[in-house]
Amino acid sequence: MMKEKHFSDEILNVLNSFFADGRSPHAVLIDGGSQDERQSLAKLTAKMIVCANQDMTPCGMCENCRKADEDIHPDIITVTKPDDKKFFVKSDVKKVVADAYLTPNDSLKKVYVLSEIQQMNEESQNLLLKILEEPPVYTAFVLTSQNANSVIGTVLSRVVRVRLGNSSAIEYSQKAINIVAELSAAVLSPYEFDKIQATAPLDGNKKLTAEVLELFISVLRDAIALKSGGKILCDDFKAHSTELSEKLTVKKLLDMYDAVCLLYRSLDNNPNYTLLSAVLCARI
Repeated sequence: MMKEKHFSDEILNVLNSFFADGRSPHAVLIDGGSQDERQSLAKLTAKMIVCANQDMTPCGMCENCRKADEDIHPDIITVTKPDDKKFFVKSDVKKVVADAYLTPNDSLKKVYVLSEIQQMNEESQNLLLKILEEPPVYTAFVLTSQNANSVIGTVLSRVVRVRLGNSSAIEYSQKAINIVAELSAAVLSPYEFDKIQATAPLDGNKKLTAEVLELFISVLRDAIALKSGGKILCDDFKAHSTELSEKLTVKKLLDMYDAVCLLYRSLDNNPNYTLLSAVLCARI
């Protein structure tokens, strides 16, 4: 990926990990930092999605990248709150959902950039749920928000996140941190019992399960970044991410990352959290 001067290596490595092995995320949330930083990173993310060069995105040289840089790409659609309104207009959100099924013009994918969704009320955010959960293969979304607390949980569970600013300010329980450390070690164990033992403390606890899955996603993301020659973002699990990167293939890490992300997104739809813990055990 090209070096972007406005962002740290850590942020770029996180973003780059989402596009590893030619993949492209269907929905990204950028939160924290300043509004200018969020919009700039959203623009870069959209450019990466429409770039014609899958091996090095964004290449900065293809026609899609050129149009994205000049803000004239027909497949990058930015949606904002009207200046004269307090919140996003519901009809605008409905139009996004309907138009998402139309095929792209120039690129293989089109991107809707929904800017500052802390200004989108819960009703409008709920309208996005179905399309975020099952978007057409040729449609992607980039959301920005002042903070993740403004995003309803069901939307949050359907996106991958890039956090600007001080990510260490996010607090997790010590129990969740300990479980993630055990999970990371169990992944490399040849014994199924170690995986069962690592996931057993979740014991159907939704809040704890959500914490563990979110942290474990960060561990896997950093392992993928390291495998791609990048750096890690979560220092607390540096040793675990490094070991996973050294001992697992990129395909294994990506498959596991996708599986854990899918489980995280299913939290609000799956009332049987004990069963979900068993599925996690099977997927790692």
